[in-house]
Amino acid sequence: MKHKLSHFLVLLISVVSSFSFSVHAVNAKGKSNKPVTIYLTRHGETTANVMHLAQGWSDFTLTENGIKGAEYLGKGLKGIKFSAAYSGDLSRQEKTAKGALKYSGNKKVQLKVDPRLRECNYGSYEGRPDIAKNVPEIAEYLGYTSLEDFQAKTGKMLQNKMQDGYYGLDQQNKLNTNLPAQYRAESSETVEKRMTEVLTMIAKKQQKKGGNVLVVSSGMSINLFLSTQNYPEYQGTGMANDAVTKLVYKDGKFKLAGEIGSLKYFDAGKAASK
Repeated sequence: MKHKLSHFLVLLISVVSSFSFSVHAVNAKGKSNKPVTIYLTRHGETTANVMHLAQGWSDFTLTENGIKGAEYLGKGLKGIKFSAAYSGDLSRQEKTAKGALKYSGNKKVQLKVDPRLRECNYGSYEGRPDIAKNVPEIAEYLGYTSLEDFQAKTGKMLQNKMQDGYYGLDQQNKLNTNLPAQYRAESSETVEKRMTEVLTMIAKKQQKKGGNVLVVSSGMSINLFLSTQNYPEYQGTGMANDAVTKLVYKDGKFKLAGEIGSLKYFDAGKAASK
């Protein structure tokens, strides 16, 4: 009798322990699997944008239109409650994020700054005319006969190839500058890796409670990240200022939730300001 009772107690304890573990696992899974919606946004118009210069890590400021654009973006995002907000450490990124938070009714959300959200680094080629000088030189360096040939043959990977062109030219020091190695142009792989790393970190940090996160970065770095996600909709098209790409992070993946580089929030905010 004692032996049977003892055996029964062992079984009971085992069942209770298993049940407790299962409940704990479900709770843990539930907490870790709450979807996170990221509003991945390009900064507003800058002085370099209107002068058609390559910016990269160089810290060109927002124009008056850029400052107003952050206001329009914010007003277009009104009604969306952000649980967190991040931007790169360039002033054009920070100012855009702060304006968007202020005018969307989220000014109490503390902006976190992460340098991994910077634009691609163009090294010695920053501050030069992009279309007039940089892109033709990159196309020639990579063996294309013209800009049209470059674009036609690279398709949606054009920006990735451009970044590798910057990297290759700067490694060979074609412009004969004294720029230290740590400030030279990045490869496309380096940009893809840091952008994926920081966006995944942001999503995983937020997924315990879920919610919306504003992330302000730059056009080419956003595109290089998107090029790694295998979205059929991705065409490598340049991002407009204040454009938003909405992503939902769930089960370890970023799912596209709408148009890539959408201006609907900017346009709605501009219309509401009239």
